[in-house]
Amino acid sequence: MSETKGPVVWTSEVLVSVNVCSLSDLTPQCFVKSRTMTRDVMANRLCEALKIIDGCQKKIAELKATNDELDEVSIENYDVSMKLSKKLEQVKLESAAKLVDLQTKVVTLQDDLLAEKDRQLTELRNSVIESVETTVKEGIKSYSKVVQESCNAPSSAILQADLKSVVKNVVEEEDRSRSFMIFGVKEETGEDIGVKVNDVLLQLNLKPKVDVCRVGSGAKSTPQDSADRRPRPVKVTVGSSTIVKEVLSRAKRLKDCSQFRGVYLAPDRSLEQRTEHKKLVVELKKRFSDQPEKRHFIRGNEIISVEKRD
Repeated sequence: MSETKGPVVWTSEVLVSVNVCSLSDLTPQCFVKSRTMTRDVMANRLCEALKIIDGCQKKIAELKATNDELDEVSIENYDVSMKLSKKLEQVKLESAAKLVDLQTKVVTLQDDLLAEKDRQLTELRNSVIESVETTVKEGIKSYSKVVQESCNAPSSAILQADLKSVVKNVVEEEDRSRSFMIFGVKEETGEDIGVKVNDVLLQLNLKPKVDVCRVGSGAKSTPQDSADRRPRPVKVTVGSSTIVKEVLSRAKRLKDCSQFRGVYLAPDRSLEQRTEHKKLVVELKKRFSDQPEKRHFIRGNEIISVEKRD
């Protein structure tokens, strides 16, 4: 079986055999006039043409099948694309809802933060007002007492001295409201007491700006004497009485730390206040002995006794 010619080759050979240059010039008379176009040649050319037509039809069928397959793939891809588009739109909507929710939470947190700041400022203001009122009241009481006592005084110099004493006491009381004492901090030669105090405060999760110093005489002694001698207390001054209250309220946490178990904190008391506090401590020890079934503690300037919890 001879190989089927392609349409282009077959058309070229036919045009050459009838002496025609292009299909546009081809007519039936061209075949009649051509001497080479015999009946046998025409039959062969017709067979070849039928084969070419059959091949083209098959090719068209293949192309149609391929096109149908491509259409199916396109439809599938379109369906997938639509599903992805819907999914993307859903994700966008969900993301937008989550964003709105997060923005709402941020606004709520900001409101809570502002409320907490307002609360802290109110507490600080009330504390300052209370401290000032207490100081002023004590100053007025002392001033009134001085005035009353000085009414019969023979000299105005005595009144002036008493007034100076009242003012001094008021100023000292205000200074003490911003200070507290630390007892039991080991004392060493060449020590950096500021670092030691900061270590104690860090144990209470606090880091205020402080001014510190040892209280009491620091006479020279041998290393053995320093080891045997009780360490001098440390006076710590901070920015406000509010910080002092916060420090003292957390002081009980030190007993849970082995490093600071022998360290304790107390308010910065005047000589009169220390005398009164010693009396309270003596009375407290007596109650511990007389009423062991109860729990006793000092609050303010009095001893509180309550039943122990089971």
